Amino acid sequence: MIQNNIKMENITELPLRISIRGCYFSNFRNNHHFALHRQLHGAVAKVDLKKLHIDKELMDEWEGLIEQSFTLGPRARIAELTRQMGELNARLTEMITYIFGVIRAQRFSFDKDMSGSALRLYNIIRSYRGLQKMLREGKSARIESLLGLLDEKADDVKRLGLTASVAELGRMNNELSATFILRANTKVGHTPAYKLRPELDRIFSLVVNRISASYVLAKSDADKLEIIRLVVILNRVIADFRRSYHESMAQRRRDRSRVDDSVVDDEAAADDESDSLVSLDSSAEDFDSSEADSSAETLSEADSVEKVAESVDEDEPSLEAG
Repeated sequence: MIQNNIKMENITELPLRISIRGCYFSNFRNNHHFALHRQLHGAVAKVDLKKLHIDKELMDEWEGLIEQSFTLGPRARIAELTRQMGELNARLTEMITYIFGVIRAQRFSFDKDMSGSALRLYNIIRSYRGLQKMLREGKSARIESLLGLLDEKADDVKRLGLTASVAELGRMNNELSATFILRANTKVGHTPAYKLRPELDRIFSLVVNRISASYVLAKSDADKLEIIRLVVILNRVIADFRRSYHESMAQRRRDRSRVDDSVVDDEAAADDESDSLVSLDSSAEDFDSSEADSSAETLSEADSVEKVAESVDEDEPSLEAG
């Protein structure tokens, strides 16, 4: 939970403007990104929204997207249905291959009735060459068309001993179609993570703009102090997540560096003529700690406030004068 322990009594002069520091939203992993938005939403929700000129509808939309991002049920169900469709598609392919193979082989039967039935069925399946390789979404409709033509030649199908196989093909095809429809219905109202992220960032950008405007339009110093307190909290949360991001990136670089060192050591052991190896550049473990973010993912800090720095602890993100 975000604690509010800022020493506001030390403020002697209110800044002209305020700003919320930027963040590496696009670089964060999904869970990191969603957790950040949950913290930011919680901080903003504790303030009187009227003072921030933020509609409840906007906050509800923000909260709904955050909760949806943490809901695993639809995603897990969609993944399971996709897996089932893959298995059904593979079984359909095997069954089609078997039926087509029997028909082709029986064309050369010494039994004239058998070969005659096979030739009549072969004239049908010739139009469905490549059916096994079709994508599963389009394969189902083609199979239904094939089943309709085979049904008209039921006697020939029976003579070749394919009645049960054709019936099983129809059953599996119906199951594939039903599974496809169920997956489509499950997707209704569910937004994948790659679509949620830009929507969350868009809403936060609107919130930031309204907070900045609300400070300028505030009717009293008390309201301005409350907004400043919120900005400091938001900056603290963002700073914590940025620090966590940098630490995780540094750890990943260290892990890669150790793997590279191991590979170099193996090569050195195999090379008797090698006297020494060039050491890996230690800067590979460093990370860019610049406060400048890309324009698409960050918010400008050029207009931050100056004198509120005295109001926070030394380890807190500061506000600079605008």
